[in-house]
Amino acid sequence: MKIVSIINPKGGAGKTVSSLNIAYALKNRNKKVLLIDTDPRGAIATYLAIENENTILEAIIENYQNFGMLDISKYVKEKNGVDIIVANSNLIEIDEFFRKEGDIQGQLNSFKELSEHFHQYDYIVVDTEGTINNMIRSILNTTDYIFAPTKVSYIDTTGLRDLLKMVNIGKRNNPKISLEEVFCVQVKENTKVFKKAHEELKNELKKICGNCYSDIYIREDANILNSMEENKDIFSYKKSSNAAIDYKNLVDEFLSKREKEEK
Repeated sequence: MKIVSIINPKGGAGKTVSSLNIAYALKNRNKKVLLIDTDPRGAIATYLAIENENTILEAIIENYQNFGMLDISKYVKEKNGVDIIVANSNLIEIDEFFRKEGDIQGQLNSFKELSEHFHQYDYIVVDTEGTINNMIRSILNTTDYIFAPTKVSYIDTTGLRDLLKMVNIGKRNNPKISLEEVFCVQVKENTKVFKKAHEELKNELKKICGNCYSDIYIREDANILNSMEENKDIFSYKKSSNAAIDYKNLVDEFLSKREKEEK
């Protein structure tokens, strides 16, 4: 089991769309995948039209109160071959719960302890909130690989600086964590703005994290919005679309790296 977290402290960076479609791209490569929403907006439940009153908040609290004894099945919903645990606005209560328990360290360990129930999966894909809080820190404590979507603008790419700080913080408790795929989304590929930003990002990040910046980017594609309207991942909606091809290629690049490491 490996945990892939989709992280960028900048809101609106394309994390939810990327989390969902990366999960389905992994599924299409015959991986057993669990997608977990940890954003109080609950966008994945809306995106895929999933209803479940048993959310990630209740799973974390039940696991904590029962000392690791948890029936995970009531929290998991399957959609088109991917298992999913949803979130909703109640997730904002998690800080208050652990504060009342007087156990902030318990909160920081909570996601790692919950993940002990997921060893049947090849990959856990985690959609995160666009902020830095104890929930994010808890996720960083057990993450193997970070995927970081970003838009091509100065405001959006500055969020990557905060991301790099987060990675360094995460490594204090989790040395295995790797910033694996930084990639651009909603790209207008034939524009001067994108071509310039693409090269600048590649050169800058190469100094910091080697080959973490991907030459693969997600092209602007109306099929993304259309798939959301149909409550489908991009592959189920139109597997020949630019966005489907791009997410497939991004995940194939990632899996190719893993295969080379294992040899």
